Amino acid sequence: MSHNLTNGALARICQGEEVSEPLVQVLGHKAIQGSGQERYRLLLSDGQYTNSFSMLATQLNEMIHEKKLEMFTIIRVKKQICNQVQGQTKRVVIILDLEVVTPGAQVGSKIGNPVQIGSDGKIPALPSNQNANPNAGAAVKRPAGPTGGEPPIKTTPASYQPQRSVLSARPGAGSSGILTTPIASITPYQNKWTIKARVTSKGDIRTWNKASGSGKLFSMDLMDESGEIRVTAFKEQCDAFYDKAVVGKAFYISNCSVKAANKQYSKLNNEYELTFKDNGTMDLCEDASDVPTMTYNFASIADLTSCAKDTNVDVMGVCKSVGDLTNLVSRAGKELTKREIILVDKSATEVSLTLWGTAAETFDGVGNPIVASKGARVSDYNGVTISGGDIMINPDLDIAHELKGWWDNEGSQMATSSITVQGQRSGGGGDQANKMIGEVKQDNLGYGSDRGEYYSTTATITFFSKDKALYKACGESADGKECNKKVVENGDGTYRCEKCAKDKSEFKWRIMLQMNMADSTDNTWASCFQETAEKILNVSSADLGRYLETDEEQYNSIFLDATFKTYIFRMRVKADTYNDETKLKHTVVAVDEITWPDYCKKLITEIESMGGSLPEKINRSTYVR
Repeated sequence: MSHNLTNGALARICQGEEVSEPLVQVLGHKAIQGSGQERYRLLLSDGQYTNSFSMLATQLNEMIHEKKLEMFTIIRVKKQICNQVQGQTKRVVIILDLEVVTPGAQVGSKIGNPVQIGSDGKIPALPSNQNANPNAGAAVKRPAGPTGGEPPIKTTPASYQPQRSVLSARPGAGSSGILTTPIASITPYQNKWTIKARVTSKGDIRTWNKASGSGKLFSMDLMDESGEIRVTAFKEQCDAFYDKAVVGKAFYISNCSVKAANKQYSKLNNEYELTFKDNGTMDLCEDASDVPTMTYNFASIADLTSCAKDTNVDVMGVCKSVGDLTNLVSRAGKELTKREIILVDKSATEVSLTLWGTAAETFDGVGNPIVASKGARVSDYNGVTISGGDIMINPDLDIAHELKGWWDNEGSQMATSSITVQGQRSGGGGDQANKMIGEVKQDNLGYGSDRGEYYSTTATITFFSKDKALYKACGESADGKECNKKVVENGDGTYRCEKCAKDKSEFKWRIMLQMNMADSTDNTWASCFQETAEKILNVSSADLGRYLETDEEQYNSIFLDATFKTYIFRMRVKADTYNDETKLKHTVVAVDEITWPDYCKKLITEIESMGGSLPEKINRSTYVR
């Protein structure tokens, strides 16, 4: 069987040339250790040269698992990057897309007598008797050249400027002339680079207030033809770039620090993430024709009734009506802003979409705009509703223009039905949110939403942190709401509230409890505030504060009596970022005593639904009627 490889392709790629879909042979692969991510190095041959400094893109790892890249396999490289390691002469070829032409078992041997290219991509000098023909075996004779031997290998003159691969560091399109670097080649060992990428997702601005200071941040996800990465802007950079960053637009971005990605917080396929430095830049790219556009997999609104609770879907619809902007305070005490809008599509079905934060504040429903939400979450609240996602208004997509035409010509006159029904819950209701603590951690709850995620769990309190369980708070009331801000002692028997800007002669004790809760799968630390803490400790904050100051024994006994009690907890978990470090914070939203007959009935139902049965000595009728 004859197999012709692409003569010298690897050498030309390492020299910066664009080689269109070369045929090369796989001579081996090896897992790269210590990279923090499953990666493989390939030994490739073009018949004339071999390159052991080739890497397989992680999205192609499945080809290794499925044994599609075994020894001697011939592949067609459809997309690749040749990148120079920062501060070194080493050149690495990253294979981004390939096609198997002939399996190794059918080839059966190495083609030609290739020699190794140096790590710097330079071509080694060949011995005088080296056969330079890449596709010829030793037994195959070729016509001699004018001198009776093979033609010499052509060398590259110093003045030669090779044509760069579109995936190597390259000038930006248009007249900018900006030299850009692919996202896939960004590592912490590089300093000076610019990426040209499209914003695919953008979070709201988040703030923090700590004793050591305060600040703000927002994160966005970027994509180019080589991969994707998350970038975060803090403080001044947050102010400078938040309004500029528009989902769907492309930008030149530079001057960022690179660090290992927190894979629980960011689900992107990249082992690194970026943070804007003080001199970080973000400039709009007018010509982004070479940057991939965002992809959607839109679901019909009518089909949302078959989606499981908490499923993430892409939805597009005409904004039929807009609700008022609403301000509310969560049970955890955080102020939230939301707006509900009604979407309808060609299925003549309506659904309520809840917008949060900035998206809610800036939304304008005039003219029935087309709204696309990427990654909206399906809920069973009020029948079927959707919430959040990355919102785009009137996206420049063919399907969006088609939907707008449908609405203007006939949709606005059609009778529609709604899958959102006020006061109704669908499916299994709240039971679907019941999780063991181990499931909560395994599902990475809290990392999927900037506003946090909710779950219910049955757990036992195992430990309290008693040292800072109380604080002195301002009791000032305004508009029926207490301030509750921590006060500072002035030293003369008065207390200062910075929020109210007043000195006071009195304060109120408030509980801010830290406790550990556990079940049979795992344990977690959680915060518990005032009303729920009073319920768990079975004491008022005023009495607990009095015991703290006058009766240490009674104070300790309060916590001792509450330890190892089991409750049904309604929880909120949210990723919290401080000093560039992200941690999960679990907060008790509500706590209920367990009604044991009902709880046992629920357990029996679960056991039987999984095909189990109760021991004969247990009287089932006691619990299930």
